Amino acid sequence: MNIPELQYKNDYVLVSTMIENCYTEELDQIFYSGNLIPMYFSVELYQEGEKKPDSTYTFYHSLQYSPIGNDFAIYFSEQDKIISSLNINQVKQLLPRVTKYQVTSANNINDNINYYFKVTAWLDKIQLEGMDEKLNLLYYWNSIKPNSKSDIFTKSDFQI
Repeated sequence: MNIPELQYKNDYVLVSTMIENCYTEELDQIFYSGNLIPMYFSVELYQEGEKKPDSTYTFYHSLQYSPIGNDFAIYFSEQDKIISSLNINQVKQLLPRVTKYQVTSANNINDNINYYFKVTAWLDKIQLEGMDEKLNLLYYWNSIKPNSKSDIFTKSDFQI
């Protein structure tokens, strides 16, 4: 996963990142199953040196293939938005991308304290037709539960 990029806009800290090279051939085939496939993300705000996050934000992107249209749709829960009529290459670019996720208000960040964000992504188990047990998609992912930390920042870095 790329190092998360941080921006400040309208009193909020925004996080953007992307998981690269996370797909296997088997996972591509599973995408074509027609099952709803969720990819989960958590964004945690930490004070430098602390083991527990100050706050955690969780959201997901869900992918579904339509055999009738021979295309894909992705639902982005953090934006409450669907993008449809996608091909597999577009899916591979959009599904693992977090773009300007509005994480927290600057009011939740104290002056003179060093912070960082940790972003984690994971896939869940799904039930495929004809299988007795659920299929753990993490086995078919190149990056088992990838995560990345942002650079250290303070409130003053955003010129608030």
